Amino acid sequence: MKTILLIEDHDMMRLFLANYFGSDYEVKAVSDVDLALNWLKNHDADLILADFPADPNGSSIHRISHLSSHKNIPLIILTDQDKSEQRIRAFQWGAKDSISKPFNPAELKLRVNCHLPAFTQVGTFSTVA
Repeated sequence: MKTILLIEDHDMMRLFLANYFGSDYEVKAVSDVDLALNWLKNHDADLILADFPADPNGSSIHRISHLSSHKNIPLIILTDQDKSEQRIRAFQWGAKDSISKPFNPAELKLRVNCHLPAFTQVGTFSTVA
């Protein structure tokens, strides 16, 4: 089963998203970037879904973005109230996609599905000559 790492500081939104995606994916839901980074030390995620950071310079999301690009994990950032400058920043920080709150859950699920890897490598491939 694919794993989504959810980073959302609002309790109700985190609970909603964890429940919404929980029937189709394994969801690890945390409230901040430090908890996410700590979890990623010992676990793998197939996708990271993160709330737009509260810190104005985005230093917390930079750490997640750097790790997601290094591990080749797609990052989707949820932005506030259709703010174009937040969506632009999200892409500058390395997000593969962005969606504004409030969002249609069905649209978010489709976006998540588009960015999840189609397969998981479980071994090595070798050819026989």
